[in-house]
Amino acid sequence: PPDIITGDVTRRRNMPRYGQAIIGPPGSGKTTYCNGMQQYLRAIGRKCLVVNFDPANEVPVSLPNAVTSTNHDENKSESAAEHESHLPYDTLLDVCEDIVSISSVMEELDLGPNGGLVYCMEYIEKHFDHVMEQIESRLSSLEEEEEEENDSSVSYYILFDFPGQVELYTHCTCVQNMLKRLVDEADFRLTAVQLIDAHQCADPSKFISAVLLATTMMLRLELPTVNVLSKVDLINQYGSLAFN
Repeated sequence: PPDIITGDVTRRRNMPRYGQAIIGPPGSGKTTYCNGMQQYLRAIGRKCLVVNFDPANEVPVSLPNAVTSTNHDENKSESAAEHESHLPYDTLLDVCEDIVSISSVMEELDLGPNGGLVYCMEYIEKHFDHVMEQIESRLSSLEEEEEEENDSSVSYYILFDFPGQVELYTHCTCVQNMLKRLVDEADFRLTAVQLIDAHQCADPSKFISAVLLATTMMLRLELPTVNVLSKVDLINQYGSLAFN
């Protein structure tokens, strides 16, 4: 009956959602972590998707050498394919494709990588109503399909892959405001997972800098935070470490 279906939908939308906000300096392995965590969660039977909030997370698709064609449409389609992007994980929303990408901003506004990334994140923050609508509508649609097939309640676990530029967390408030809205308005129960390259343990000055940065980001984002040393399989290459 319609009233029962409506009741199920209302109850599902009133339930909190759970996920992780993945942060950390550039090159610390955030995208690799999201890919591995998604595979792990699926292996234990948990539905999981990733929201890519990094406008610079564009991975060019390498195409084999194509035969030159005189057909204009074929050349146009090949050129468009060369600019496509792909990510190693399955996404619910990719800001590079759906909102804004750093490559287009740098080209159109003649900005450098740092200025372009700050502009992109402020642009996303300004249009965050649209972003949250997209996330909610896509999640609701997926969960409804899953519930119809399985005849049971389904809730997706969401990983938010954020950019690593330090200025976004120490000088800007865009990431902080976006996370606050996800928690307050979309009722996400989030934990920040902060990745730190294990190379930062190679000497005391790097380690102390990493600890101070991690503390600063934790205080500004106001989320429960787990600090994770990434790339620990390489730590033996750095020799004897300080602080035992």
